[in-house]
Amino acid sequence: MARERAVISSARKLGLDRNLHAAPLKSLRVCVLMKPPQNPFYERLARGFREANLLFAPQAVTAYVSHIDVLAPETIHLQLEKMVTNYDALVIVAPARQSIVGALRDIGERIPVITLATDLPLGVPHHYVGPNNYQAGRLAGELMGRLLEPAGGSILLVAGLQEFRGHEERKNGFKSILHAEFPRCTIVSEIENLDQSTMAADSVVAALLETPSVRGIYNISQGNDEIARRIGECSMSRAFAFICHDLSETTRSLLLSRQIDVVIDQDPLLEARRAVEIVLHHYGRTNGAPIDGSTPIRVFFRENVANEIL
Repeated sequence: MARERAVISSARKLGLDRNLHAAPLKSLRVCVLMKPPQNPFYERLARGFREANLLFAPQAVTAYVSHIDVLAPETIHLQLEKMVTNYDALVIVAPARQSIVGALRDIGERIPVITLATDLPLGVPHHYVGPNNYQAGRLAGELMGRLLEPAGGSILLVAGLQEFRGHEERKNGFKSILHAEFPRCTIVSEIENLDQSTMAADSVVAALLETPSVRGIYNISQGNDEIARRIGECSMSRAFAFICHDLSETTRSLLLSRQIDVVIDQDPLLEARRAVEIVLHHYGRTNGAPIDGSTPIRVFFRENVANEIL
């Protein structure tokens, strides 16, 4: 594969063959490991890879999506051990468990590794595709502070799985800007839901019953529909601002019905495409500069979400 890359690159520079953009004989196989599509973010991400397969079919690359259980990291390690000889690249969304990180370091010595949505401390060259999660957390804090000012108030922070670095970066960014710019906003409860929707909803309802003066909810992870449904079932007054991540049909509906106020989105369809583009560039099947894995942070309110294509 390295020889193919070198030959194509040299031929392009010399202008020896006008048909260099035709599909190479060997198909590139990309392994994608991520959570199942019950979470709308991962459903959109999987759709992004299906679309990328169609878009880049002329370059003979195919992404194969497999699912992992983030609460059973030993099974992820086993999946990584089995995949390395069968694929030309790896894209992964996973928690920063040491067994996973160690396996990825070894894999990164042989094939390109792309971490997506949440980076991992691999200590070897790899690619990250996704937003700046610390900045996304600061943006959430800025919006929350402005929604609650001038009086400020109590806030529930609903964290995800601590070992997802992106979740921790969002949380740290949110806290940093509240501390610096909105000192009247106070986090009165920090809920870690292990990235489980039902646990998130149960914990939020319990916290609201215990502290009815809460004026803001920031959900870093999933479970927005469950949280909104449970709040409605308990007939609680909607006296708080609700900020969350990841636009989906569900969160769009919640925005339009005023059950949440802001959705911060990272565009998983774009992330999937960028990941495949990085693989193609690595193997010399695209021209131009290296692909930038940074993806924009998008903010949606009730007034600008209705016509957004998902």
